[in-house]
Amino acid sequence: MMIVRKLKQDEVALITWMIKNTVEGPNIIRELDKISVEEMDDGGMGSLKVVVNGEDRRIYSRDLAKADLWDMDKVPLFISVNLDTDGNFFELDIFKADNSPLKKFPKVPDNLDNP
Repeated sequence: MMIVRKLKQDEVALITWMIKNTVEGPNIIRELDKISVEEMDDGGMGSLKVVVNGEDRRIYSRDLAKADLWDMDKVPLFISVNLDTDGNFFELDIFKADNSPLKKFPKVPDNLDNP
């Protein structure tokens, strides 16, 4: 069953941190509180897909931003903010190197300004 929800505060913070210095970033950041997402069937790694009203014909186009972080169990996380073919926020893709479920959603690193 698909559960559609708004972004959580830590998700907004991570996405904002990753895309704030991109050309598309400011427009996407302004809309983050309005979009709805669903958790993707990725084994609990934390990926999210933006949900649109009506029939969703959007397809992945490109990565807008990438970041490599660590889960709390020290397993690498490879994170990307992806756009659709119209340049809109499409998904937050999180891949955990050992394919295990995410232990804790990654926080924005304190010591880094940009991913």
